[in-house]
Amino acid sequence: MRPLQQRRAFVTGASSGIGAATARALVEAGARVALAARNGEGLADVARRLDGRATSHACDVRDEYQVARAVRDAVEAMGGIALVVPAAGLGRFAAVEDTPPDEWREILDTNLTGTFLVFRETLPHVRRARGHLFAIASIAATRPFAQSAAYSASKAGVRALAAVVAEEVRREGVRVTTIIPGAVDTPFWDRAGGTELDRSRMLRPDDVARAILRAAAEPETTSIDEIVVMPAEGVL
Repeated sequence: MRPLQQRRAFVTGASSGIGAATARALVEAGARVALAARNGEGLADVARRLDGRATSHACDVRDEYQVARAVRDAVEAMGGIALVVPAAGLGRFAAVEDTPPDEWREILDTNLTGTFLVFRETLPHVRRARGHLFAIASIAATRPFAQSAAYSASKAGVRALAAVVAEEVRREGVRVTTIIPGAVDTPFWDRAGGTELDRSRMLRPDDVARAILRAAAEPETTSIDEIVVMPAEGVL
Protein backbone atom coordinates (compact mmCIF):
# COMPACT_ATOMS: atom_id res chain seq x y z
CA MET A 1 0.00 0.00 0.00
CA ARG A 2 1.22 3.49 -0.80
CA PRO A 3 2.13 5.55 2.30
CA LEU A 4 -0.69 8.10 2.02
CA GLN A 5 -3.34 5.90 0.44
CA GLN A 6 -6.66 7.78 0.28
CA ARG A 7 -5.43 10.58 2.57
CA ARG A 8 -7.41 13.69 1.65
CA ALA A 9 -5.20 16.73 1.09
CA PHE A 10 -5.82 20.43 0.42
CA VAL A 11 -2.92 22.30 -1.24
CA THR A 12 -2.84 26.01 -2.04
CA GLY A 13 -0.41 27.67 -4.42
CA ALA A 14 -0.86 24.47 -6.41
CA SER A 15 -0.45 26.03 -9.86
CA SER A 16 3.37 26.09 -9.69
CA GLY A 17 6.46 25.72 -7.53
CA ILE A 18 6.30 24.02 -4.15
CA GLY A 19 2.52 23.69 -4.26
CA ALA A 20 2.46 21.92 -7.62
CA ALA A 21 5.37 19.64 -6.67
CA THR A 22 3.68 18.74 -3.39
CA ALA A 23 0.39 17.99 -5.12
CA ARG A 24 2.14 15.65 -7.57
CA ALA A 25 4.02 13.90 -4.78
CA LEU A 26 0.87 13.44 -2.71
CA VAL A 27 -1.04 11.94 -5.63
CA GLU A 28 1.85 9.58 -6.37
CA ALA A 29 1.79 8.53 -2.70
CA GLY A 30 -1.90 7.62 -3.00
CA ALA A 31 -3.57 10.73 -1.59
CA ARG A 32 -6.67 12.41 -2.94
CA VAL A 33 -5.82 16.07 -3.53
CA ALA A 34 -7.76 19.31 -3.89
CA LEU A 35 -5.70 21.91 -5.72
CA ALA A 36 -6.26 25.60 -5.02
CA ALA A 37 -4.65 28.67 -6.62
CA ARG A 38 -5.61 32.00 -8.14
CA ASN A 39 -3.77 31.21 -11.40
CA GLY A 40 -6.58 29.37 -13.15
CA GLU A 41 -4.57 28.45 -16.24
CA GLY A 42 -1.68 27.04 -14.25
CA LEU A 43 -4.08 25.21 -11.96
CA ALA A 44 -5.83 23.57 -14.89
CA ASP A 45 -2.48 22.50 -16.33
CA VAL A 46 -1.41 20.84 -13.08
CA ALA A 47 -4.79 19.11 -12.80
CA ARG A 48 -4.48 17.77 -16.36
CA ARG A 49 -1.03 16.40 -15.64
CA LEU A 50 -2.46 14.51 -12.69
CA ASP A 51 -4.86 12.66 -15.02
CA GLY A 52 -8.01 13.50 -13.12
CA ARG A 53 -6.64 12.32 -9.78
CA ALA A 54 -7.13 15.78 -8.24
CA THR A 55 -9.86 18.40 -8.14
CA SER A 56 -9.12 22.08 -8.76
CA HIS A 57 -10.58 25.12 -7.02
CA ALA A 58 -9.92 28.75 -7.97
CA CYS A 59 -8.95 30.62 -4.82
CA ASP A 60 -7.12 33.78 -3.78
CA VAL A 61 -5.88 32.98 -0.27
CA ARG A 62 -6.06 36.65 0.70
CA ASP A 63 -9.85 36.54 0.44
CA GLU A 64 -11.57 34.81 3.36
CA TYR A 65 -14.72 34.12 1.35
CA GLN A 66 -12.81 32.49 -1.50
CA VAL A 67 -10.87 30.35 0.98
CA ALA A 68 -14.07 29.28 2.72
CA ARG A 69 -15.69 28.38 -0.61
CA ALA A 70 -12.65 26.42 -1.84
CA VAL A 71 -12.48 24.44 1.40
CA ARG A 72 -16.22 23.75 1.30
CA ASP A 73 -16.00 22.58 -2.32
CA ALA A 74 -12.97 20.40 -1.55
CA VAL A 75 -14.78 18.74 1.35
CA GLU A 76 -17.79 18.07 -0.86
CA ALA A 77 -15.56 16.57 -3.55
CA MET A 78 -13.42 14.40 -1.26
CA GLY A 79 -15.56 13.82 1.82
CA GLY A 80 -13.18 15.63 4.15
CA ILE A 81 -9.68 17.07 4.58
CA ALA A 82 -6.93 15.45 6.63
CA LEU A 83 -3.76 17.08 5.33
CA VAL A 84 -3.21 20.76 4.53
CA VAL A 85 -0.32 22.46 2.72
CA PRO A 86 -0.78 26.23 2.28
CA ALA A 87 1.99 26.83 -0.26
CA ALA A 88 0.81 30.08 -1.85
CA GLY A 89 3.60 32.60 -1.47
CA LEU A 90 4.84 35.95 -2.69
CA GLY A 91 7.99 38.01 -2.22
CA ARG A 92 9.63 41.13 -3.55
CA PHE A 93 12.95 42.45 -2.39
CA ALA A 94 13.77 46.08 -1.69
CA ALA A 95 15.11 48.23 1.13
CA VAL A 96 12.57 49.25 3.76
CA GLU A 97 12.37 52.85 2.56
CA ASP A 98 11.84 51.61 -1.01
CA THR A 99 9.00 49.25 -0.11
CA PRO A 100 5.56 50.73 -0.88
CA PRO A 101 2.96 50.09 1.85
CA ASP A 102 0.67 48.40 -0.69
CA GLU A 103 3.44 45.94 -1.55
CA TRP A 104 4.10 45.28 2.15
CA ARG A 105 0.42 44.51 2.69
CA GLU A 106 0.21 42.27 -0.39
CA ILE A 107 3.13 40.12 0.81
CA LEU A 108 1.86 39.88 4.40
CA ASP A 109 -1.68 39.17 3.20
CA THR A 110 -0.55 36.40 0.85
CA ASN A 111 2.03 34.66 3.01
CA LEU A 112 0.81 35.16 6.56
CA THR A 113 -2.88 36.01 6.41
CA GLY A 114 -3.35 33.45 3.63
CA THR A 115 -1.89 30.71 5.83
CA PHE A 116 -4.04 31.85 8.75
CA LEU A 117 -7.22 31.77 6.66
CA VAL A 118 -6.45 28.31 5.26
CA PHE A 119 -5.72 26.96 8.75
CA ARG A 120 -8.85 28.60 10.15
CA GLU A 121 -11.15 27.07 7.52
CA THR A 122 -9.59 23.62 7.38
CA LEU A 123 -9.02 23.03 11.11
CA PRO A 124 -12.50 21.66 11.89
CA HIS A 125 -12.03 19.01 9.20
CA VAL A 126 -8.43 18.24 10.16
CA ARG A 127 -9.48 17.86 13.80
CA ARG A 128 -12.12 15.29 12.87
CA ALA A 129 -9.55 13.37 10.85
CA ARG A 130 -6.78 13.73 13.49
CA GLY A 131 -4.79 15.00 10.54
CA HIS A 132 -1.75 17.07 9.69
CA LEU A 133 -1.18 20.77 9.00
CA PHE A 134 1.92 22.02 7.23
CA ALA A 135 3.25 25.58 7.19
CA ILE A 136 5.71 26.78 4.56
CA ALA A 137 8.09 29.23 6.22
CA SER A 138 11.59 30.11 4.97
CA ILE A 139 15.16 30.35 6.16
CA ALA A 140 14.40 34.09 6.04
CA ALA A 141 12.19 33.51 9.10
CA THR A 142 15.21 32.57 11.19
CA ARG A 143 17.97 34.45 9.38
CA PRO A 144 16.65 37.73 7.94
CA PHE A 145 18.38 39.20 4.91
CA ALA A 146 18.78 42.82 3.86
CA GLN A 147 16.07 44.03 1.47
CA SER A 148 13.65 41.35 2.67
CA ALA A 149 11.62 43.16 5.34
CA ALA A 150 8.15 42.17 4.14
CA TYR A 151 9.09 38.64 3.15
CA SER A 152 11.12 37.89 6.29
CA ALA A 153 8.42 39.35 8.54
CA SER A 154 5.71 37.33 6.80
CA LYS A 155 7.61 34.06 7.07
CA ALA A 156 8.58 34.66 10.69
CA GLY A 157 4.87 35.18 11.28
CA VAL A 158 4.04 31.91 9.52
CA ARG A 159 6.49 30.08 11.77
CA ALA A 160 5.01 31.65 14.90
CA LEU A 161 1.45 30.98 13.72
CA ALA A 162 2.23 27.30 13.18
CA ALA A 163 3.80 27.01 16.64
CA VAL A 164 0.70 28.53 18.25
CA VAL A 165 -1.66 26.26 16.31
CA ALA A 166 0.45 23.24 17.29
CA GLU A 167 0.01 24.09 20.97
CA GLU A 168 -3.74 24.45 20.46
CA VAL A 169 -4.33 21.14 18.67
CA ARG A 170 -1.59 18.65 19.51
CA ARG A 171 -3.59 17.10 22.38
CA GLU A 172 -6.37 16.38 19.90
CA GLY A 173 -4.09 14.22 17.77
CA VAL A 174 -3.44 16.89 15.11
CA ARG A 175 0.14 17.34 14.00
CA VAL A 176 1.65 20.60 12.75
CA THR A 177 4.93 20.69 10.83
CA THR A 178 6.72 23.83 9.67
CA ILE A 179 8.95 23.48 6.62
CA ILE A 180 11.86 25.93 6.59
CA PRO A 181 13.47 25.82 3.14
CA GLY A 182 16.41 27.75 1.83
CA ALA A 183 16.20 29.27 -1.65
CA VAL A 184 14.01 27.19 -3.98
CA ASP A 185 14.06 27.57 -7.77
CA THR A 186 10.44 28.48 -8.51
CA PRO A 187 8.60 31.20 -10.48
CA PHE A 188 8.76 33.20 -7.22
CA TRP A 189 12.13 34.56 -8.38
CA ASP A 190 10.71 35.76 -11.70
CA ARG A 191 8.75 38.39 -9.79
CA ALA A 192 10.83 39.00 -6.66
CA GLY A 193 13.50 41.33 -8.07
CA GLY A 194 16.26 42.92 -6.03
CA THR A 195 18.55 39.89 -5.98
CA GLU A 196 20.85 38.07 -8.40
CA LEU A 197 21.15 34.54 -7.07
CA ASP A 198 22.39 31.59 -9.12
CA ARG A 199 19.20 29.57 -9.45
CA SER A 200 21.09 26.46 -10.54
CA ARG A 201 22.39 26.19 -6.95
CA MET A 202 18.94 26.40 -5.37
CA LEU A 203 16.73 23.63 -4.09
CA ARG A 204 14.13 22.22 -6.44
CA PRO A 205 10.43 22.18 -5.50
CA ASP A 206 10.56 18.38 -5.39
CA ASP A 207 13.13 18.61 -2.57
CA VAL A 208 10.59 20.41 -0.41
CA ALA A 209 7.78 18.08 -1.46
CA ARG A 210 9.82 15.07 -0.34
CA ALA A 211 10.30 16.62 3.09
CA ILE A 212 6.55 17.13 3.39
CA LEU A 213 5.85 13.54 2.40
CA ARG A 214 8.38 12.18 4.88
CA ALA A 215 6.71 14.04 7.74
CA ALA A 216 3.22 13.11 6.56
CA ALA A 217 4.11 9.41 6.42
CA GLU A 218 5.37 9.29 10.02
CA PRO A 219 3.28 7.21 12.44
CA GLU A 220 0.67 9.06 14.48
CA THR A 221 2.82 8.64 17.59
CA THR A 222 5.47 10.93 16.07
CA SER A 223 5.30 14.68 15.50
CA ILE A 224 7.98 16.44 13.48
CA ASP A 225 7.63 20.07 14.47
CA GLU A 226 10.10 21.64 12.02
CA ILE A 227 12.17 20.56 9.04
CA VAL A 228 14.97 22.73 7.68
CA VAL A 229 15.78 21.93 4.03
CA MET A 230 18.79 23.74 2.59
CA PRO A 231 20.77 23.73 -0.66
CA ALA A 232 23.94 21.67 -0.35
CA GLU A 233 25.97 24.90 -0.28
CA GLY A 234 23.88 26.35 2.54
CA VAL A 235 22.57 29.91 2.46
CA LEU A 236 23.07 31.32 -1.04
